[in-house]
Amino acid sequence: MKYIFLFLLMPFLSQASYGNHDADELHFRESVNITAHKYYLSVSNLKYNAKAGALQMTSRFFIDDLEDVLSARADENIILTEDGNLTKHKQLIGDYFTSRLRVKVDGDLIPIDYLGSEIDNDQLVLYIEIPVDREPLEIEMRFTALMELFEDQKNMVHLKIRGERKTLLMVAKKKIDSVKF
Repeated sequence: MKYIFLFLLMPFLSQASYGNHDADELHFRESVNITAHKYYLSVSNLKYNAKAGALQMTSRFFIDDLEDVLSARADENIILTEDGNLTKHKQLIGDYFTSRLRVKVDGDLIPIDYLGSEIDNDQLVLYIEIPVDREPLEIEMRFTALMELFEDQKNMVHLKIRGERKTLLMVAKKKIDSVKF
């Protein structure tokens, strides 16, 4: 009942003045779009681990998006949330990410090691190592995961090297990003 009352009052409320702004300038109530928009974003964290002699990277992807791209690649329906399927498809997941992630450290292309993954709610958490013999001064990355499926895909990598925090952002129009420390 209170919603009907507010609905009936809307024409009167829209005539009100808000400070120095007329209600006609603030038509936010009428321009609200209630349709959902899906964002395509992966977030990764990368840090140097001297004991492991590697850059260690953790990446998060929504499971349903990753299942779509892996299904298209394998030409079969891949469902990662079923028992045993992460182990069963470890090679497929690893091959996909090694083909979509290129890392240059101090100018040298370094092969990545896909260690494995685990499910965390609706996301797949990936564990990747990039072997290096010292803390890098410069990192260049090309990270195109899911970009073949979603043109709006963004892959963000937060780095912590030498006590500094920096971020790389790869998008369809700029697939390579770099940072110096």
